[in-house]
Amino acid sequence: MKKTELLNIYRREWPRVAAVQAMALGGASLLAGRKSQTNLRALSVMNAMTMCAHQYEEYVDPGYFPGMVNVGIFHSDQPENYPFNAHSAMCANISFRALYVPPMLLPEVKWLGLPPVLLGIVQAIAHGVLMPRILHTKYTPGALTAALLHVPIGITYLSALRAQGPIERSDWLKTLGVLVVFGVLGVAAPNVRGADKDSPYAFTAHQMGPFGAPQAPGDGEL
Repeated sequence: MKKTELLNIYRREWPRVAAVQAMALGGASLLAGRKSQTNLRALSVMNAMTMCAHQYEEYVDPGYFPGMVNVGIFHSDQPENYPFNAHSAMCANISFRALYVPPMLLPEVKWLGLPPVLLGIVQAIAHGVLMPRILHTKYTPGALTAALLHVPIGITYLSALRAQGPIERSDWLKTLGVLVVFGVLGVAAPNVRGADKDSPYAFTAHQMGPFGAPQAPGDGEL
């Protein structure tokens, strides 16, 4: 690739490059100083902020997580609105607040702080390893925020939590219970109840991304 081509790519993509650099710097600095990071509330706030950024990566930029799910995973014949649609996606993503807000309010309760931390690490595995293998792609929306922020925050949080005392077996069991309840009520229920082939809440062409129907010449957005 010629220098001019690289420069043209960077000229077009430098804001995204800067965003990735910011995430990498933030995650690396947390890992480097994790022994001195002991404020559980602050780490929970960072984790909640990362989830918001993660959702932005999934639905806005690059934003084609909906198309990837409906086409690549569910093999839907009308992926713009079934089985995943814009309304069920909104409901499911709002429910994440129920998981991320409690540890900010009650940082001393271990089994409230552990669930979002473990979920973030699982997100990194799902977006960075499992989904690329299923879809035969190198990247899936959500992978960068999960790998560069959720994982470092999670590792730092676990280190800080252990520094305050052992994590009891009961804490792990309660954490598992919280994640199961959240998965059923917060994620599965909105999507199962919202699955409707007649749903008017379709995803945009941008959110379908490369998984959407090819546009005819002249049909692109102005």
